[in-house]
Amino acid sequence: MRRASYALLCVGLLALLAIPATALSQDSTDSGWTDSPPILDGTIGAGEWSDATRVDLHPLKELKGAPLGGDGNSLPLGEQVSPQQVSGWARFMNDSRYLYLAVSLDIGAPAGDPDWWSDWLYFLFEDEPPMGDGSWAANLCTQNPDEGAYVSGSMRGPLPDYDDDYFAPFSEAGPCPPWQYDPPGYRRALRWGSTNFEVRFDLRNSALDVAPGDCFNAGIHIQTSEYYFTEEWNGYGGAVWPENWQEEDMPDVFQQVCLAEEEEFVPEPASVALLGTGLAGLGGYATLRWRSRRKE
Repeated sequence: MRRASYALLCVGLLALLAIPATALSQDSTDSGWTDSPPILDGTIGAGEWSDATRVDLHPLKELKGAPLGGDGNSLPLGEQVSPQQVSGWARFMNDSRYLYLAVSLDIGAPAGDPDWWSDWLYFLFEDEPPMGDGSWAANLCTQNPDEGAYVSGSMRGPLPDYDDDYFAPFSEAGPCPPWQYDPPGYRRALRWGSTNFEVRFDLRNSALDVAPGDCFNAGIHIQTSEYYFTEEWNGYGGAVWPENWQEEDMPDVFQQVCLAEEEEFVPEPASVALLGTGLAGLGGYATLRWRSRRKE
């Protein structure tokens, strides 16, 4: 009797302990789900984007980088900084209300004069049906397209300082002015130096008309110009994602991004079976113990 009761106890405990490993297996998504929104300050803190999915940026092929000294406009390509010095990455994550994007660019050079620089971020997206056909949904600007590009730019001297954000709709005929400055549902922060952008899209109040579980097509273009000593001594470079997007072939080569849905605990059939076996084993053990005590 005692051996049988211990056997039932062991079966029950083993079955219950096996439940977490079975129930927690989940499929991956392109955008990571987060319950900890980042602080939009342009400083990508340790662990702040740990829930995000990372993609690598790729140097712009046509820029070839720029020299750290001398007049960049007059130097031959062989004397310019190699595009291999340019590196960067982007991270995607979302919650039920927002899509968060972090983009970082490094042109392989120390930061220059803080009074002479410019940074630009272009986030282009296609989210209207038929999505993924390589074309904008609107054929003409008169159709009031609501997909296109979010653009953020910051510049310091010698020209008047510039710091602005706008949404530029796109149609098959091209960009559709006038741009929508300070667009609703869009926030960003920039830290110059090693160029870092942090961006937040309101999924309920922006031109990016998607929700958790939806997919859309997107491309990223980032560039920086860092000046050294005078406005004629500069370092200049940029990068894109995906890799084969370089110039005018948008949105043909945009990469699909799928937003994560909040994970819900739904017991799988195997987990339910293990739970039942575990409870039955524990119940059988308790019954046998009760009977043995009555006989004593």
